[in-house]
Amino acid sequence: MPVLTRTLILNILIKHETLTVEGIAKHIDKRMAPNLQHLNFLLDELTGIGFLKMLNGILPPTYTITSDGIAEGERLIEHPEQPNHASKMDD
Repeated sequence: MPVLTRTLILNILIKHETLTVEGIAKHIDKRMAPNLQHLNFLLDELTGIGFLKMLNGILPPTYTITSDGIAEGERLIEHPEQPNHASKMDD
């Protein structure tokens, strides 16, 4: 069974650039039945690292991918076993 991952979220936002949480959930493989708590956790983590940005003053909460997020998503396609965010998470 597929698993919801940071890479999947980055790839969705690379393709669509800006989406609400509900929009992101719609693009997740239906076999995953996304847990919104888990999705929000991953979105918060990716935002904290700087790969995503939550747009200010927009309701419902809307996320857009940053240039760092695009670079990381593209890098993970080439090297999926080597996440590059560990040093950023230590900040």
